[in-house]
Amino acid sequence: MIETIKDYLARHEGEMLALLEELVLTNSHTPNKAGTDAVATIMTKAAETAGFSVRREARAQVGDNIVIETKPRTQGGKGVLLCGHMDTVFPPEMGFNTFTRKGDTLYGPGVADMKSGLVAGLYALKALDAAGLLKDMPVAFICNSDEETGSTHSSELILQEAHKSDVALVMEGAGDNGDLVIGRKGRIAFDLVIKGKAAHAGSAGPDKSSAILELARQIQQLEALNDPQAGISLNVGHIEGGTGANTVSEHAAAVVEFRYRDEDSRTRMWDTIQRQAANPQTNGTECTLAIRTMRPAMPTNDAILGLYALVEGIGRELGIPVTSMQRGGGSDANFIAQTGIPVLDGLGPIGGKLHTTDEYLLADTILPRTLLAAVSIRKAFETYCK
Repeated sequence: MIETIKDYLARHEGEMLALLEELVLTNSHTPNKAGTDAVATIMTKAAETAGFSVRREARAQVGDNIVIETKPRTQGGKGVLLCGHMDTVFPPEMGFNTFTRKGDTLYGPGVADMKSGLVAGLYALKALDAAGLLKDMPVAFICNSDEETGSTHSSELILQEAHKSDVALVMEGAGDNGDLVIGRKGRIAFDLVIKGKAAHAGSAGPDKSSAILELARQIQQLEALNDPQAGISLNVGHIEGGTGANTVSEHAAAVVEFRYRDEDSRTRMWDTIQRQAANPQTNGTECTLAIRTMRPAMPTNDAILGLYALVEGIGRELGIPVTSMQRGGGSDANFIAQTGIPVLDGLGPIGGKLHTTDEYLLADTILPRTLLAAVSIRKAFETYCK
């Protein structure tokens, strides 16, 4: 099996790079529906050409989601779920729109996060098919369009497909040392809005109902909630308010996020934040909170560790470095973990400097990581789905 898969991938490396280039050169900033739809169309064509079924889930505000399926999956079989996202953080007007190679390093928007993971996932399935190993395997590969903004328009689909699966592998990029992700923090992003009372600054007096003053006090309380040892981080990322130096501000607002390791921490943190907002320190002001996006935590558990042990053993057999790590950032693995099925993240190729114009991918990791994914899919099916 392994030699057949290796041979297939080696013979199709040029195809994989060509598909990666096409995907990278198609802008798919999350709000760019037309661009993300174009990526969905490229992936659909590549999958259908290989003989897979593709279900397209239309979305009005973001790009459409697609689900690539093997025949046993379309017939209702439970099995293996793959997941990856098509969107990136780079708007078209940013001008970061090239795909270049310097030595063994590839550069471009989304090359590591995570268009190479899409290519690896698809070609892992194609290699398994070439080896005759997909005939009995129900596999679904979700390619969603809004992971970078919290998967608001795709989390329901992800949960639906996870409930129809026994085990899941997420094709986000691996860590620098081939790390697989066995745990991720949850995240809530929210707006804090302060309402005060406008007045002339020259005659307002010390008891002025300044929205900006209350925002400053709320920010100090919020930032004091940071607790690295408990895995809790909080950040006030944007503020606004007021109209001019001679006016007491009637309005002020902040965009805030906090991250947490488990649901107990989430509950404690959110209760504290709500309590602080309900008790403003500035006379005559009111605070309101509104959640923008929420992603649950992916706490490490025995099911995840068992799947990691399986893949780590495959890595040792193949001579491919595999270690484990926890990540502060979230992914769609966070949603899958809520269903209780074993899920592992980071099966994609290795890159770095994500979300910057220096984003890169190590080209020589594409084939080994795709091989690892292919063998892991089959072994996970044999272990969890029979």
